[in-house]
Amino acid sequence: MKNKNHYQEAPEHYLLCYNTTCGKAKTCLHQLVACAGINKDAIVECVNPAVNEGENCTYYQQDHIVQMAYGMKQTFKKVLASDITSMRSTLITYFGNGSYYARRNGEKAITPAEQEYISSVFRDYGYAEGATFDSYKDEVEW
Repeated sequence: MKNKNHYQEAPEHYLLCYNTTCGKAKTCLHQLVACAGINKDAIVECVNPAVNEGENCTYYQQDHIVQMAYGMKQTFKKVLASDITSMRSTLITYFGNGSYYARRNGEKAITPAEQEYISSVFRDYGYAEGATFDSYKDEVEW
């Protein structure tokens, strides 16, 4: 992303990186957010440059836009009543109770990997088309 305003959407306490010699610095969200100068806190959490040298940084996070999903209320309307309880239980076990309901109600974004997992649960129960979500938005996957 080229627009610094997008980096202002970084989550609170987002891990920063000030290692400008890293080969992946130009495409890493941790570096780009740090260099955008939007964090004015006196103390910040950052990656220790001595720990991750070279091209294999375990903290590397590519700066790219993905399609996030919001809400699962509509997708459950096509589910048989006999399947709803066990499907919901499977998803709650995976996400946790509060996180599941935040995603179901559209309060928390559902990442592409999470969308695939949810769709796999639907397919496991015989819903070949997988899950559909209430809405979609293109945004950064923090």
